[in-house]
Amino acid sequence: MSPRNRRALIILAAAIAFAVKILLAFKTYGTNDVYTYERFGLWSRYFGVDLYGIAPDLNHPPSMLHVLSFLLWVSERTHLPFHFVLRLPGILADAGSLWLVCRILGERIAEKSVFIAVLIIAIAPTHILISGFHGNTDPIMIFFVMAAVWLAGYRDNPAAGGVAYGMAFCIKIAPVILVPVLFLSLNGAKKRIAFFAAAAAVVVIAWSPYVFQQPSLVAHHVFGYKSSYGLWGFSWLFRELANTWPASQWLNNYFSLIGSPLVMVAILALSVAMNRLEKKPSLYTQVGMVFLFFFTFTSGFAVQYLAWLTPWVAELGALPVALFMITGSVFLLVVYNYWTLGMPWYMAIAYPWSSHQYFQVLCWLSVMILTFAAWRRIRYGQVIMPASLGRLTLNGISPVLRFAIIHMRRDKLGFSPAYGEDQVFYTQADELHNLATELYQRGRPSEASVVQMQSDLLTARGQKITDSLARAQPARTYLHVPEEYVDASLDDYNRGDFTQCVQDATESLKLRPGMPAAWNKIALCNAELGDWDGAIAAATQALRIEPESEVVRQNLDMAIAGKRRAVSGY
Repeated sequence: MSPRNRRALIILAAAIAFAVKILLAFKTYGTNDVYTYERFGLWSRYFGVDLYGIAPDLNHPPSMLHVLSFLLWVSERTHLPFHFVLRLPGILADAGSLWLVCRILGERIAEKSVFIAVLIIAIAPTHILISGFHGNTDPIMIFFVMAAVWLAGYRDNPAAGGVAYGMAFCIKIAPVILVPVLFLSLNGAKKRIAFFAAAAAVVVIAWSPYVFQQPSLVAHHVFGYKSSYGLWGFSWLFRELANTWPASQWLNNYFSLIGSPLVMVAILALSVAMNRLEKKPSLYTQVGMVFLFFFTFTSGFAVQYLAWLTPWVAELGALPVALFMITGSVFLLVVYNYWTLGMPWYMAIAYPWSSHQYFQVLCWLSVMILTFAAWRRIRYGQVIMPASLGRLTLNGISPVLRFAIIHMRRDKLGFSPAYGEDQVFYTQADELHNLATELYQRGRPSEASVVQMQSDLLTARGQKITDSLARAQPARTYLHVPEEYVDASLDDYNRGDFTQCVQDATESLKLRPGMPAAWNKIALCNAELGDWDGAIAAATQALRIEPESEVVRQNLDMAIAGKRRAVSGY
């Protein structure tokens, strides 16, 4: 195939992916990350750096508050919905990352296996789902990391590369895992100083003024953030082992405490090892190896992190890339479908995917295969994959897809859209109401009044859509999404109707299996009813799904203590 035809096919695949992402971004709202970002951008207008003290879930660099404020301004001026404006930069970043991959690989794209791998990356269903639907900034961060590698490692411009690396730090703090490999791969003190000084300058400027106003608070929120434990890889394996064999709980506890520092130490050792090889790998290869190693052993995870890997694996060839893309795409598909309560998708509410671990395991195994292939290429200069792996991949597609369809049918609520535009308006109204309450408590009643009026308008718009849907589908009058049952169970608990509380929380679990909030409500209400065994069982299940939750752990301890008192007669 001629270079022109190869280029045309890559552009065609990328154009198809781009169009699908744009369509998704227009037609869907995305996950609850979208309204969380919108809340941070809006609230920062009123509270500035104080927002880090008000919002415990704000773990983004201060520069992101500037970015979100700008995106809100664009949305207001253009009348484009914020959920589209938020996702558009990530969609563009995917195109930029693909262009950089092609520039870095250069003539290697002429190799059949590498060309197919690049073609798969161009169409990348994982990125269609993450960039087009999810609503997060991971693809943007990866683009800036790619730009840093390109500029510093291939254009011999460490200062410009440092600027790009600093920009990545302005999106998320995750690129910190690359510090050892970047430092060691840059030859000479002059290049290292230029790179890291430029990166530091960008960070200081972009994080201002917040980083100077309350540096300790900002550092605590940004650097103290830990991703969800027990959802992926070894953290999931140790958690499941502890649930099955309680004597191994110490292993799970230790990994949850020191897993992240151990991975960072291992990344340092890996970086040293790669740079001491007789034939030093390219910077692109080394950074890709670090990301793959991190994903193999990390204790924290979120589904959108899968976007971190895609641009770095092209040189490994078609087979391992196809295996990762298949398993990753199916994994994301069933999880997003679970969060949206079935197709057609509009809004997704993220919860642990405790009933979908089969797909997570397959994706994790594919990442381990990629990691093995990457190390083989670094150590021996070639990727040798057994032919049986190719047959296994082809033969495994059909049963995996069938199993995914079974899960997706089970997760469908039966009404569409379950999380529709009305739910978005209600959610945004709640956020504005919370903002108004915070403003009032801080002695700013006039601003609180204006914000509360906006909340009331959104509530009215949501109710108008709900009424229209109810007329079109009368059965929707009796429809409840899982969160509504959880809210009802909380109301039941507050008024002392503990039997109804258990019933409502149980109804929530019928719609969304594995919902930790529902199990927690069952534990609390069973405890109030004196059903200590039921309380312990429910709290144990909640802890199994959400092991990092201190509230759940406290409720389990309370239930165990209550049973002991009951047994002893006190």
